[in-house]
Amino acid sequence: MSVRFFTSTTWKSFIGLFVAALIPLPAILPTLNGSLVINTADGIIHVHRIFAMTTLIQNGELYPRWIPWFHLGYGYPVFNYYAPLAAYSGGLLGLLGISAPLAYSLLVALAWMLGSAGVYKLAQSLLTSSTALLSAALWSYAPWYLQGVWNVGSLPQIMAAGIIPWFFFTLLQAARTPARRPIALAALLFSALLLAHQPTAVLAGLFVAPGLLLLAARYALHARRTLITRLVALLSALLIGLGVAAIFLLPMLLELPYVHIENGNDEIPAVFAASFIPLSRLFTQPAAPDLSELNPALPDALGALTALLAVLGVLALLRRRRWLLALVCATAALFLVFLLLDISTGFWLNLPLVRQLRFPGRALRVGGIFFALLGGASLLWLPRRWSTTAALLAVPLVIVAALPTIYPSRDLLDFSNLSAADFIRYEQSTYTFGSTSYNEFRPIGGQRPPFDVPGNLDEIAAHPLRLYPYQPAPEQGTITRLDDRTFRLNALQPFQLTFRQFDFPGWQAQLDGAPIEITPEPEHGLITIAVPAGEHTLVLNYAGTSVQHIAPLISLLSLALVAWLIITGRRQLATPSAESFAPRPAFALALGLITFALVNRFYIQPDTSWFRLRSPLASPAAMQTPVHQTFGDAYELLGYTLHDQSAALAERLNITLYWRALRPLDHFYKPVVQIVNPALTAAWGSHEGFFIGDAPVTHQPGYFIRDEHPLRLFDDAPPYLARLTVQLQDEATGQRLALPDGSTTLVLPASLRINGSGVSVSRLFDYRFDEKLELWCAEVVPSADTLMLRLYWHVLMPLQQTGIQTFVHGLDAAGELIAQGDGTPLQGEYALADWLPGQTLLDTYTLPASGEITQIAVGLFTPDGQRLPITSRAQPLPDSRLLLPIASPHCAP
Repeated sequence: MSVRFFTSTTWKSFIGLFVAALIPLPAILPTLNGSLVINTADGIIHVHRIFAMTTLIQNGELYPRWIPWFHLGYGYPVFNYYAPLAAYSGGLLGLLGISAPLAYSLLVALAWMLGSAGVYKLAQSLLTSSTALLSAALWSYAPWYLQGVWNVGSLPQIMAAGIIPWFFFTLLQAARTPARRPIALAALLFSALLLAHQPTAVLAGLFVAPGLLLLAARYALHARRTLITRLVALLSALLIGLGVAAIFLLPMLLELPYVHIENGNDEIPAVFAASFIPLSRLFTQPAAPDLSELNPALPDALGALTALLAVLGVLALLRRRRWLLALVCATAALFLVFLLLDISTGFWLNLPLVRQLRFPGRALRVGGIFFALLGGASLLWLPRRWSTTAALLAVPLVIVAALPTIYPSRDLLDFSNLSAADFIRYEQSTYTFGSTSYNEFRPIGGQRPPFDVPGNLDEIAAHPLRLYPYQPAPEQGTITRLDDRTFRLNALQPFQLTFRQFDFPGWQAQLDGAPIEITPEPEHGLITIAVPAGEHTLVLNYAGTSVQHIAPLISLLSLALVAWLIITGRRQLATPSAESFAPRPAFALALGLITFALVNRFYIQPDTSWFRLRSPLASPAAMQTPVHQTFGDAYELLGYTLHDQSAALAERLNITLYWRALRPLDHFYKPVVQIVNPALTAAWGSHEGFFIGDAPVTHQPGYFIRDEHPLRLFDDAPPYLARLTVQLQDEATGQRLALPDGSTTLVLPASLRINGSGVSVSRLFDYRFDEKLELWCAEVVPSADTLMLRLYWHVLMPLQQTGIQTFVHGLDAAGELIAQGDGTPLQGEYALADWLPGQTLLDTYTLPASGEITQIAVGLFTPDGQRLPITSRAQPLPDSRLLLPIASPHCAP
């Protein structure tokens, strides 16, 4: 295995890397559309961030932190708190004349190709070149990666995913050879990850932290004295990486008290509960997105093909006696699966940094690499002489399996003539203030945030860096603009001058060349300056804070250390490396990839409907049960798909509703889905949420809307059969929309089983009814007006007879009937024929209170009046009835 990374190497060693970088090309080309960008959840905000970064760098700000026109023109410190690598890289491309939308698309493509090559390099260093190509293909076309590009569009997350395999590879090299160059490269990759996307860096830490000691111990196995050296090398790389990233990390951490970072914290448990990925979806090969859907989405999943090959890979590694590699990769893969399931809820919520990540699916960007490595290892089942041929066949197979998901499933947005005013309009329509989900970076000053839209959008478009006074000049005075941030002030009386910018550490004002204090305006926390009478010149600039000035120096010193380590580091002698991919098959595969990518981009995608799905609007392909019920004049519920027919108390039950807007809509409607008892009198589970995110959207009648609901059962839900109901609430008024019959609740035809063994009870009796039911206990609870009888049935097998009733007779000491409380078992909510063996069920009846009642007779009878036989210790009871005294035992366990 090679210990070389950046050494003199023949060109042949780059063949595999070149082909691996080309593997995602068929999926990449559809993303490149000039000023057109796919309408993803986050892509729009990253195009605007790139535009902002370019604009600020062009203005001379080498490392911008404050964007003056974000948050409706009040300013926003997003670059002080959000990892800057994606936006900064796009900003630098903007300096070359590349537009923000094209820079976004190019960076997505670059990260994709870089990540594919990184997975190849990592897999090659552990396995072989042939297995590495398959690993790269599995990573490049993983459903979770395609979902990140086509649906989420988070450029920082995409870039971080591309950095992760290289980071793992450099750590591996530093552990093998704890020399200066490997340490420096590992430090650079760690800093790049921190600067790309801090949530991904945190998740990488969950895998790296236990791996550092393992790596050091593995390569110190035959030289135990080097264990500490290797550990120090790995920790040094991480420490230097932190230093390189200090330009971002230090201000971000130390200045968190100045923003509303806690925004959205109350929603964290609910967001986690709704975001875990069921096993059934995690390992399902995704189908083509439906182009008739308003918001088509790919699943955050690993896919069936990857899962199958990963299992084969584990077995192949064990067969080849690669015990440690099999153990490490399998353990990491299982840990990933654990993180994606709701059984990990406590783990996510109890770790402070991890808690803030909110979406478990993000772990796929890190742990997915291990499934790709194991999937590539599946080729080790074949003889070495067949490995190249197998790789040439396997890579196209992976691409073919992914064909239904490599096309944009959403409309393209035109970002030509982009301006600062466009982002203000976007904030206004989506409530995505400051390009964040929860407005969590809004400065803390002021009693409430302002949400008014500036009236001078055309001026903001032409002069995005211009600052604007919040109020007109005083009655006897003038405010004259000299440039974007310089003003001539003239007033007969002192006055308070407020600007349409949030106050935040780093703002500085100078009056006539001398510093003057800035105070936040009390209502909104805006920059306010006390201006004395007379004529003055005011200059207002964002100059930054002390920590913002010190942090770049730490980064520069750390970069200098990295450069010194690389320059002074010795080239390491290489151990025998994995064989390079043979040139001829490599070039054949490269030519095939390029040819198919071009044909796909310029013929299949624009001129055919191959591999794509467009359902009839009234009948979505994924919808199982049609309903076609209208709710007011707003929506029609087309139908639903019930993904689970049963659920236990600790599980979720998932249902997808399919809606169609009856007219263009402009405000919130909130679906409410409940699991209810058959009598519709009690809810046993509930879920509600807005359509497609939290922002008001305009739903057009020309698309259907998929609406997913993960319902968690309440803790007191009994193990019965249940029903599902749907309501639609107008969020503005709180009113429920009416169905055609005037009701507001639609009962779906589906029946659900709530699994469970039932109640806990002490077994005090030994009575059997028709050899199918056992009565384990019974108790009488008296009150002022009634006697409540509680029967605890244990099911041996269901009773198939229909119409069975329970007779409950209150008798006096002579056995005469005083009161009668016959009824259907469990009030008819759970038919006897549906009872399951092993269940223990509580059944209640009431009798009017009477001092004459000394005992209660209980039994079961059929509609023709025949009583079911009762036995005790195999002996029949007289009259097929059980006599219970009023002073009954206590049944609690």
